[in-house]
Amino acid sequence: MGNAFGFDYNRPMTKAYSCDYYWVESLISSYVAQWRQMGFDAVVAIARGGLAPGVMASTALSLPLHALGYNRAARRVSWFTQQTPPPGARILLVEDIAGRGTTLSDSVEFLRQGGFTIKVFTLAWDSQSRIVPDYGFQMPAGCRAWFPWERESITDAFGATGNLPGRPEHEYASWAMDLDGILLPDIPEDHYLRDLEAALLRRDTLEPHAVLPNRDLRALPIVTGRPEQDRARTQAWLDRHGFSGRLIMRDEARHTAAQTALHKAQAIIEQRYTHFIESDAIQALEIANQVKVARVLWWNGSRAMAVYAHETPEMSAAGTALANDRS
Repeated sequence: MGNAFGFDYNRPMTKAYSCDYYWVESLISSYVAQWRQMGFDAVVAIARGGLAPGVMASTALSLPLHALGYNRAARRVSWFTQQTPPPGARILLVEDIAGRGTTLSDSVEFLRQGGFTIKVFTLAWDSQSRIVPDYGFQMPAGCRAWFPWERESITDAFGATGNLPGRPEHEYASWAMDLDGILLPDIPEDHYLRDLEAALLRRDTLEPHAVLPNRDLRALPIVTGRPEQDRARTQAWLDRHGFSGRLIMRDEARHTAAQTALHKAQAIIEQRYTHFIESDAIQALEIANQVKVARVLWWNGSRAMAVYAHETPEMSAAGTALANDRS
């Protein structure tokens, strides 16, 4: 994929914009009717990033799928698939990103020199893109597209490689975790309501859970729903028990206690965490619904379970209408 996201590795990374498979399918579906009128003969995907959307597009259009490979170091394009489109074919070229790199531009030139007529579809592009595609979604300013097939590419560690990782990509993941319910027991909410200071003092004396997720948690960043005013006592507990990860707390000027899941989801996006461990099942669902590409793991005290969530507005609307009818 060339310089995949048009990212300048000498400046801070921007906010992640989640583009999960549902988002990809929805974007492709919005073009299908138009593409069917274009008379394409084949879809050509650029491996790897273009393969997933290429399969979706070719299936929706009932067209053969071919693919190109790209040697970034040599800037060499070649056919990735054994079969190729017939000479003079009208091609829909598919890639995930139109970036600042040369993958897409070299691929376009390769196909044009082969005598093909081309239209370009990329899932995302931005103001830094070398090529503006014929079809695709323009990223909002300050955002980078975040795809499930390149989950780790959003992290600082991966960015530092200049898109030339020397290790397996999963090793560039960026993990974070919840606090209460993960490292120490939750204090029941009614205790806080009954006597806030007594509940806080009790929480300060708790020992870490005997059973913790099977990762090295000592330096893992923590995103907690505790309010910012509790930072000093929270940091003191973490220091006392040997946890040194970055501590992100809830700013009450931005999020109420009822918006804790939203606070955590936004922190995951802003800090580009690829994996998040959450102890509350309802919050895990809400976070997964907000952050489509990150791996959200619900920790129930002994096991971690991956959580995926999509809102179904049509059912929510029906439920609201029924409730209104009964009122």
